Amino acid sequence: MIYLIGPMASGKSTVGRSLAKALGTSFADSDVHIVAQHGSIAQIFAEHDEAYFRDLEVAALAQLRAGVIATGGGAVLREENQQVLRGGTVIYLAMTLETAKRRLAGDTHRPLLAGDQSLTTWSRLYETRQEIYENLADLTLQVDNLSLAQLVEAIESHVIHSTR
Repeated sequence: MIYLIGPMASGKSTVGRSLAKALGTSFADSDVHIVAQHGSIAQIFAEHDEAYFRDLEVAALAQLRAGVIATGGGAVLREENQQVLRGGTVIYLAMTLETAKRRLAGDTHRPLLAGDQSLTTWSRLYETRQEIYENLADLTLQVDNLSLAQLVEAIESHVIHSTR
């Protein structure tokens, strides 16, 4: 399995769908899986809390079986998830604050980024998680100036060369 990790808005779902298609394999998104079973992420956060959502994330990653899996940005925070990720190939999609600012403009669907300080929050979350992303990654790609096709090609190349 190939796991895509990285901060919110790094393109994990978009890259994952394209990568799975290019590799001729299945794709799953842990956030989509959670939403299908439990309702919107915003609703989960409003009715419960982040810890409850992280529990759902642990269950989702343990259940998902696909060739390519996009994780939520905070999935790496739980040790259980880190163990699951280590069982596959982990691709870290890194990005700068400037790219995040562009990609998150007008986004109202991310509960952890609610309010006027969304970029400050994004930056704080990224700083907290960055070392974990780096330590788990088999391959790190800086997404800022790469097209979707370039990202998919780089991952394909890594996967092909690491299985020889």
